[in-house]
Order: sequence, then structure tokens, then C-alpha cells
Amino acid sequence: MIPLFGIGGVPAIIALFIYSLLPILRNTYLGIEKVDPTLIDAAKGMGLTSWQSIIKVELPLAAPVIMAGIRLSATYVIAWAALASYIGAGGLGDFIFNGLNLYRTDLILGGSVPVILLALVVDWLLSKLESILTPKTARA
Repeated sequence: MIPLFGIGGVPAIIALFIYSLLPILRNTYLGIEKVDPTLIDAAKGMGLTSWQSIIKVELPLAAPVIMAGIRLSATYVIAWAALASYIGAGGLGDFIFNGLNLYRTDLILGGSVPVILLALVVDWLLSKLESILTPKTARA
């Protein structure tokens, strides 16, 4: 990435975007793939088009798996954003890397504790969103 985009905030954002895609795409594929084929046949039997079947049947039933991918990507991106300061993107990672270079645990904790708390809060908020988006019939 550095030969293509250099260093700083823009390549960090591009890298974070690319790294976040895999869990979301993989879980979306797996979630839709695991929808019971009899439900899709029933939707077609009721006269739904392919798009209507995807929107009204497959996506709602795949929502928990898709949201798991989004939650995973969100926590990954928060952790990787701290590492992005290594290429000059700034942020809380600066505290962590400065603390490591200067052997100062207060700087390390000053950067890592907020990153951990932010990841936990985002994961909790996305779990609440997941419970809202998941149909009651699909909840475990």
C-alpha cells in the first residue's frame, strides 16, 4: 500500500476499508447461503419476484450472520486504526507507539484503554442493532 498511496491518513483509510470488507462479504454470503431453500420456494410460490424474495425473506433471515460480520469488522477497524499511526495517520496509536518507544506504560495505557473501551462500546451498540434487525422468528 505504501508504494501506491504513500503514508498518512488517506492510505490508512483505504487500508481499513479494504480490510473491513472480507468479514462483511463472507458473512453476507454465508448468511444468504444458509437460508432454508424451502422458505425461498415458498416465497416464489406466493408470487414474490427474485428481488422481493431477497429483500423480504433472505436478508431478514440472514441478518444475524450479516450483523456478526459487521460487528467483527467494526472491532477490527478500531484496533487497526490504532495501528495506522505507524504509517503517520495519527490517533490513539501515537500514544501506544510513543509509550513503547519511551518505555512509558502510562502512554501505552493512555492509548490502549480508550481503544479497548471504544471497541467494546461499538460492539455492544451493534449487538443492540442486531437484535432490532433480527426477526423474532429467527432469534435463538
